[in-house]
Amino acid sequence: MLIRHALTGAALGTALAVGVLSVPAQAAAPVPHRLAAACQEWDTDNYTFGVRCATSQAYYAKVTCTNGSTRKTARGVITSSNIWSYAYCSAFGPGYYKVGGSGGVVYA
Repeated sequence: MLIRHALTGAALGTALAVGVLSVPAQAAAPVPHRLAAACQEWDTDNYTFGVRCATSQAYYAKVTCTNGSTRKTARGVITSSNIWSYAYCSAFGPGYYKVGGSGGVVYA
């Protein structure tokens, strides 16, 4: 009887482990939003976009950058609680600048 319980427990543990391992991660993709009323943007040069939001929800700055022929997306660090997040086009090298109107906040 003790062996049967041990085997049942082992089989259950294996089934749970296999079930957990076989389930794909289904993290929701962050959705970009234009700035909400609770957010403030920093957009005073051609290379940096910043945002801060008065919320406890996690967010980050996102902006599209170009060098005239190639487009890339820059994103800032994930933060919350009215702390600035900055996305830097200069991270891609000299010559990259912001595409006008492409900056926004993404809630993570």
